[in-house]
Amino acid sequence: MRKLSFVIAIIMLGAMLSACSAITSTVDQAPAGVTSGESKEIDKYNAYVMLNNLMTGRINEVLVHYFEKFGVDTQPVIEKNFSFIMLGVAETEREVVDKANGYTASQPAFANADPVVIKLTPVIKDLLSVLDDMKAYYDTRGYVDDDFAKGKQLHTKLVSANLAYETVAKQYFTALQKLGNEQRLAELQKLKDSDQQIRYNALKFMIDAEATAIEMDEQGITADNVLQLDMTKFKAKYDIMTADLSALMTISKDKKRIQKEGINSFSIESYVDSATEAKAAASKIIERINKKEPVSDSDLNVQFLNTTDGTPENFNYQLSKAVERYNEMN
Repeated sequence: MRKLSFVIAIIMLGAMLSACSAITSTVDQAPAGVTSGESKEIDKYNAYVMLNNLMTGRINEVLVHYFEKFGVDTQPVIEKNFSFIMLGVAETEREVVDKANGYTASQPAFANADPVVIKLTPVIKDLLSVLDDMKAYYDTRGYVDDDFAKGKQLHTKLVSANLAYETVAKQYFTALQKLGNEQRLAELQKLKDSDQQIRYNALKFMIDAEATAIEMDEQGITADNVLQLDMTKFKAKYDIMTADLSALMTISKDKKRIQKEGINSFSIESYVDSATEAKAAASKIIERINKKEPVSDSDLNVQFLNTTDGTPENFNYQLSKAVERYNEMN
């Protein structure tokens, strides 16, 4: 199984639209200063982002939770004193699958992503169907009645469905990452050109913080080998992110500019707090490496490492929270 060490959420676009411009628009009109074509492009991109965030968020959480208990081989590992709560994906969460698929024929075309979404949709639905069967089985403690007979069959089905899912999911993440880079750089330039300095600095931090996460991901660094991080490459990205945060913290305190850009003061404050925590999480990785302090075996054996200081998992977790605060900014 592919555990996703990369950022849990992706930045959604459209934050540059101020509250006042949104008020002047109607249901069928794009906000002031944004063409109908640009609005449709943002809506489609954001639908694809929401699909990505379901996959790297709840679906990944459910799969990790299950496979850490039963293993990834075709036959499950069943403990003698068995106890397990199967997680599930709510109907409201999975609505984004059909929503994203509905955009595949819409303009503008996303040449790399559209065909992958079409291919991905039935694969995700097959995976979710198996997960639903498993949740019903473990919620009703069906294993008590059949001594895990059906549980073993469902495990084999899940391993197969997950392998098919991982193959297409990897293609989707690659396509969306490329598309996201293009979209966000274009958005960054628009913010700069329109003198949206707070939003510009907010987005720039997210882009460069994500680059810091990508650097660790590309090096294959996780909690268990964090001391092997190439600090020269990491620091090059980290230093840019740190400078971004400093600029963001300064400009976000400018009350006149907050008013000029039509930003909710609470939302920018909440975002800056999350961005600060993300940067601090990266700093703790450097501290751990400087101290030559590996992650303890007890920490490595816990189910989720996102609360363990000085790990890529914790940085990614804090960064995903910052992404969520950015997406909520208005």
